[in-house]
Amino acid sequence: MSTPAERQERLNELLGKASQQYGRLNDRQVRYAIREIDRTRLELTDLLAEYANKDSTISRSRLNSLLRDLETLEESIRKHGMDALDTVIKESADFGTAAGEKALIGAIGETAALGVQFNRMNGEVFRYVVNRFGDDGLVLSDRVWQLAGDQRDALNKVIRSGIIRGESVNQMVAQVRRVYANETWKIKRLVVTEGNMAYRVGTGYRAQRSEQVVGLRIHKGLADRPNHRCTILSQQDRYGLGTGVFKPSDTEIYNPHANCTSFLTYVLKE
Repeated sequence: MSTPAERQERLNELLGKASQQYGRLNDRQVRYAIREIDRTRLELTDLLAEYANKDSTISRSRLNSLLRDLETLEESIRKHGMDALDTVIKESADFGTAAGEKALIGAIGETAALGVQFNRMNGEVFRYVVNRFGDDGLVLSDRVWQLAGDQRDALNKVIRSGIIRGESVNQMVAQVRRVYANETWKIKRLVVTEGNMAYRVGTGYRAQRSEQVVGLRIHKGLADRPNHRCTILSQQDRYGLGTGVFKPSDTEIYNPHANCTSFLTYVLKE
């Protein structure tokens, strides 16, 4: 029979591997979200083609009408963005709770198995993430709306300029492509922030339902910067349980800062 120290070491190993696996999943999620939002670029290309004259330019007299039509595009960006983020959060929540369950069973045995439905727990994680007010005072839908508004403003600028300068639709499409490329960092930041938070919350919610877990240890993110909140938290010993150990109810460990890639492991009772 394994000792408590051996079980703790095995648990750390399993949850460490899970965090690496989630990192790869989150990379795929970023690419997925970018592809989904990029679909609106094709819609805009079709819209510009509809407004074009025979010489492939767009008359100044149609500028205001075209810009009004961009309101529909903004709605499309919001929809594709929210659909993508909903998928990311649900996947991440499921990964977090499942990884916690698998690690506990792998370290302790089948006696650590959870006797409640995971669908309910994953739903709780999803609601926590999408309804959480951040330091900016916004919830997830607000951040997606802000992303869509910023993108529309940038598109308005290049299209207005292109029409006034008499550029061809092909020239404007090239500028539109640059706008989408320049905005991808915002999408990536949103997916990394919300996805990793859902993963950590899922890990934490599974810990809350375990009689064997006494605390959660936060491990600093990949950036490893001294001034990052996750790094600061990982060096604190708030409860005398060791550095970086917090209670599952300490919500600050679930989202230390934007773009955070920190992860959580379990501390077992002696």
